[in-house]
Amino acid sequence: MELYFSRSTSPLSRLIQYFTKGKWSHNAIKVGDYHIIDSRFPGGVRIRHFDLKDYEILEVEGNPRKALKHIEKRYDLRLFFWYGIKYGKPWNDPNQMICSELIAEASNDENLRGKTPSEQYRYLKNREKVIQDTKR
Repeated sequence: MELYFSRSTSPLSRLIQYFTKGKWSHNAIKVGDYHIIDSRFPGGVRIRHFDLKDYEILEVEGNPRKALKHIEKRYDLRLFFWYGIKYGKPWNDPNQMICSELIAEASNDENLRGKTPSEQYRYLKNREKVIQDTKR
């Protein structure tokens, strides 16, 4: 499964990068030659025409079809704000979803749950490094 980790120069993207102390503010799953599935504010989970500008692709085990069952879920603003402060237990609505939750749902890696896009990226890059070091 191909994951796209992206960012933009929009104020929201920069705010996410600032609060999550990371390089990436968004992630999506490739579902066709010209389409991705992701969750964005305000539209929520949708299949969209590929429109990312500044991105990096990582390959992970998973099934993009698992993400399809979440189409039409609204964007989880409460969880989005919780990631900014990380106080108490997550303010998560199971009927709504942010982009990194969608990635965790479609992947075969439980360690991607509860992480921001940048945290998922760092985890996957570190895991990739460990795998490469092991092969040497």
